[in-house]
Amino acid sequence: MKSLEQALNSLLMVKIVIGMIIGIFIERNAQFGIIYSLIGLSLSTALIVLLYVNKKLRIKRKYNFLNGLSFMSTWIFYGMMMTAYHHVEVPDIEQFGDATKIGVVIEPTEEKAKSHKTRIRIVDTTTNKTTEILAYFEKDSLNPPPQFGDLIGFISPARYIENDGNPLEFNYKEYMARQGVYCQAYIKSSEYTILVTAFEKGIKYYGSKIRNYLIDIYKNTGISGQHLAILQALTLGYKADLEPETITAFQTSGAMHILAVSGLHTGIIMMITNLLLSPLGKKKKSRMIKCAIVIMILWTFAAITGFSPSVCRSALMFSLLAVSQVLNRRISTYNPLATSAFILLSINPLLIYNVGFGLSYLAVVAIISCEPLVHYLLPKFDPVHDTKWIWIKKWLTRYFLGLIFVSISAQIGTSILSIRTFNLFPTYFLLTNIIVIPLSYFIMVLAIVLLAVSWVGPLASIVTYTLKIFLGALSGSVSWIESLPMSSIDDIFITNVSAILLYGFFAMAVVFFHWHRAVHLKIALSLFLAFALSITIFGTAKNINEQVIIYNKNKTSLYSITSNNKMTIYAKSNKLDERSISPATINAELAQPNLVEICLVDTLSKIADLFYEIEGKKFYVVKSNKQIEIMHDQSLKTDFLIVSENTFINGNDITEKFSCANVIFDSSNSKKFIAARQDEYTKLGIKCHDVTTDGAFIFGDGKKIIWWF
Repeated sequence: MKSLEQALNSLLMVKIVIGMIIGIFIERNAQFGIIYSLIGLSLSTALIVLLYVNKKLRIKRKYNFLNGLSFMSTWIFYGMMMTAYHHVEVPDIEQFGDATKIGVVIEPTEEKAKSHKTRIRIVDTTTNKTTEILAYFEKDSLNPPPQFGDLIGFISPARYIENDGNPLEFNYKEYMARQGVYCQAYIKSSEYTILVTAFEKGIKYYGSKIRNYLIDIYKNTGISGQHLAILQALTLGYKADLEPETITAFQTSGAMHILAVSGLHTGIIMMITNLLLSPLGKKKKSRMIKCAIVIMILWTFAAITGFSPSVCRSALMFSLLAVSQVLNRRISTYNPLATSAFILLSINPLLIYNVGFGLSYLAVVAIISCEPLVHYLLPKFDPVHDTKWIWIKKWLTRYFLGLIFVSISAQIGTSILSIRTFNLFPTYFLLTNIIVIPLSYFIMVLAIVLLAVSWVGPLASIVTYTLKIFLGALSGSVSWIESLPMSSIDDIFITNVSAILLYGFFAMAVVFFHWHRAVHLKIALSLFLAFALSITIFGTAKNINEQVIIYNKNKTSLYSITSNNKMTIYAKSNKLDERSISPATINAELAQPNLVEICLVDTLSKIADLFYEIEGKKFYVVKSNKQIEIMHDQSLKTDFLIVSENTFINGNDITEKFSCANVIFDSSNSKKFIAARQDEYTKLGIKCHDVTTDGAFIFGDGKKIIWWF
């Protein structure tokens, strides 16, 4: 067995990718620009050349550190350079104007509840610059939306993608910015014209066409509803038809990875292809032909599924594996994995921020890192003494133990990032994988058979009937697991610091079990202790004393007041039990008050019900002109006045009746009303905060939690 030092020295591509990732993070946050990156890359490369030419300098112990420094800095600057090269500047929204804009549809259109969603690449004919925007086409039964590759002209105005600005809510603006998209447009059917159909073609275009053709075959065989949606997602990566209830069931049960086309699906495709092409595996020339066919099928599958990061990763790895089989060479698992990451990050450095990309690589790294730890547990085959039934028994034991091992390893690798992102942990993930992985394998095999025999009526009917049984078993088992008590642990929160420390602990634990050095165990235990300490500190920081949040939510009034470990949520609706309905529940789950009470703002009429005092500051909600009329000549000293429901308040009344210098407009007010009032109030020296443009208004010590989180 290699020593730890020898193992680390053999991981050349892993070191390169680590340096590249460091460079991506540096450039993404500091934005030095491509010039500084090129200068740094040139200097570090020059240092490598100098060390290579001057052997004495290279081997001299005093300057030995320069070897590692020059190597790592080269790839750090490379990562910075690629990030700067792929950086997309925020476009000037005025450049679009009201004139006709010409663009190409660069993604398959995805049907939503009220529109068709896609992306358009707009070409500025004057500067020859291109800008990608997110486009929503109005649903019209008479006019189908443009398709992938169509050249269109449209006059709809574009606007910047904005966030609601609520604390701890998903940052959609940043998510799209990492993909180089900053603007969006809603395009009515009367505001666009298809100039040229299929204007731009490429591998993604043809992949999309093949996928649509295969989906039509599924539909023509009689598969429909959510069975069709699951089949499309499982085999083709098309998830637009999945209902929210289906997605929730798969997430809660821990089976969502089945619907996200990844290495499991690509591996099944390669296994089936290898089986069908097994006669070509004897001579070198036939092995080369087999390798070419396998690689072609893998990348065709990647194109059909839309080149998702997880599929590209697995396709690259399996392509390298196919080449190694032709050359009869055994290759290290880590270096091909790192090679695929290097290629993908060179094409798009910001993939490092893609959750699917991270989950895919973490799962594979965890599986191959833990594999030697349980290899000795698997029963060994003895061709001399094993009878047929003993062989079958051992095979089944190895299969189920292997399945359990892969499930646990992958869960260890992905659970931390998954919890950090989705705040959820599936309790019965092991039971789920034991059931759904074999079912998904049979479904993929049957789907391939169905596509092959769809033109043979009687045979297609038999395959379709069998496929429906397996799809029903898959959806039924997932629903059953979801219905079990404590099927998932929801609302788990972990900070970035805690996540890094926990990953470090698992990494050092694996190193210890491989090399059994006491120092590795000490480091692992130290990291776990630091993790426990960070959790304790975070738990203490979560105890909010007093806090007010005015949320930006769907043109409605929504506030939360926390005082003495009690949270009161004021809303137009009391349906706040689901996180997707209101960001206030996210804040409540994080703060974990002893009591959460929901009050309907429309039922509140007394001044006492609309008046709050937090940390010595007074807040008053005005949602009706009657509140102003009732006061007459009375005054109510207020530090923050919350204006709701387009309630007009004279500027003099604010300064005289309320003695208030701060006004907050909640999201129930119209933009036109806010613009008019802001202009008036600002002239009187009143500070205004519009939650629809400035984001949620937060007051109190709850800010420190948001920062920590």
